[in-house]
Amino acid sequence: MAVTTQNLTSTAVRGVQWTTAATVLTAVLQIGYTAVMARLLDPAAFGLVAMAGVVLRFGSYFAEMGLGHALVQRLSIDDDDVRATFTASLGLGLAVAGVAWLAAPLAVFFLKNDAVVPLVRVQALGFILVGLGATATSMLRREMRFEALAKVEVAAYVLGYGGVGVTLGLLGAGVWSLIAASLAQQLFAALFSYGVVRHSLRFIFHKAPYARLLGYGGRVSVVGFLEFINGNLDTLLIGRLLGSVLLGIYNRAYMLLYLPMYFLTNSLARVAFPAFSKIQNDLPRVRALYLTSSTLVATVVLPVCAGVAVAAPELVAVLLGPRWANSVPILRVLCLSIPLSMTTLFAGVVADARANLHQKIILNLLFMGLLSGLFWMLKGYGLAGIAGAIGTGEVVRTFLYMRVTHNDIGLPYGRLFGIYRAGALNAAAVGVGLLGVATLVRPLHLPPVLALLALMATGAVVLSAVMLRWPSAELRPVLAQALAKLRSLAAMPTGVRARLTRYAGFLERRPGVLAAFDDFDQPLIP
Repeated sequence: MAVTTQNLTSTAVRGVQWTTAATVLTAVLQIGYTAVMARLLDPAAFGLVAMAGVVLRFGSYFAEMGLGHALVQRLSIDDDDVRATFTASLGLGLAVAGVAWLAAPLAVFFLKNDAVVPLVRVQALGFILVGLGATATSMLRREMRFEALAKVEVAAYVLGYGGVGVTLGLLGAGVWSLIAASLAQQLFAALFSYGVVRHSLRFIFHKAPYARLLGYGGRVSVVGFLEFINGNLDTLLIGRLLGSVLLGIYNRAYMLLYLPMYFLTNSLARVAFPAFSKIQNDLPRVRALYLTSSTLVATVVLPVCAGVAVAAPELVAVLLGPRWANSVPILRVLCLSIPLSMTTLFAGVVADARANLHQKIILNLLFMGLLSGLFWMLKGYGLAGIAGAIGTGEVVRTFLYMRVTHNDIGLPYGRLFGIYRAGALNAAAVGVGLLGVATLVRPLHLPPVLALLALMATGAVVLSAVMLRWPSAELRPVLAQALAKLRSLAAMPTGVRARLTRYAGFLERRPGVLAAFDDFDQPLIP
């Protein structure tokens, strides 16, 4: 079927709805899982798993060679492409698992901890499980069947982490409960994905389909590997220099903020990649989709992170417990770097969809050099220095991605900086509101859960008020669609319906936030 604006938009909207619902639910489950396991296990267990995860992620970028990514990006595929993707994914998964098993003792050289070796060997089985399900997952993404993907994701998480992981943790399995949860989740995801797609399981050894996919997929693997190194220099350095206890503290602070933010933005990114791929040669539509998706993410992520920075003591006390108080300053520093990392996701998606991978490779090499230098200069300041280096590096990487996007699809820098305007205003409002409430609540020495609820309620009210009263140009269509659905409800009281109608009229008249500074009437090509 030809890709039209109407069917692509409607499919993308449904995809965002399903993936957002799944990622919000998974984020809630992740927070609950973290809260339970943080009370069952000590920080060293999380630190050991984080070390093992770093070692294994070295192999993850070679376990598929980007073939699944290539399957989604190509404008057209045939059965041989699907068979080649499955054959290579399973074969590479087996090979990388074998190499990881044999080379696991080398991890001690980098991490200086013998306990990592058995964890690496067992968790390496995940390469095989991922290889089994990679093709089915890629087919679902290519066909934009995000409802099925959402159901698979949630079911696998509940059964893997909530079922296997928590059960073993309660039985006293210690660090192995974390490993078993990860493997179980991967197994369930592979089985459920294949149950939906039922693609061919026949191997193929002809050269032609591999040649079509490996040129792009190989470069995707290189980019992914470089991004992995950049994203895990902090874990490697902390594990080597500061030990597993401090690494566990840093890891929980990082994951407490990163995972919910990643789940929310990744739901859009997963829909955006196949959507961008289908229109990769239609620059006006690529520009419009990029600006809308990036601005919407910044509008939500920046104020949420501002709220987390203020409420960090209560958040850590409630979700992790009193043993993790040292993670509060780390969490606050990360509230700068993580939102920037989330908003640059779409710049990377555009580069992937348009096969602009050479520029991504150069960007990641530059970022690697910068981050290494910052770590070296700030390592004497401990965890705070590492977090500060990450924050500074993310600011620079944001500018680098702006340059790549400007050169590739012709967006002016004013439009690229404008992505952050509404989010920054929302963040300032939320931050000031929460600071005022925190100043009143903390001297009362309320139980942490009550103080956190008060701060969360304040943040929700302030953010809702700002977003509804001064909606950005990108947010207005979303609000209008939501209002139309609410007004269509038969049971809607007359008074409420009238208020919604008045607000819909307000949205139609609203010229935009800080209209005097808007540059949406400027041409896209400078």
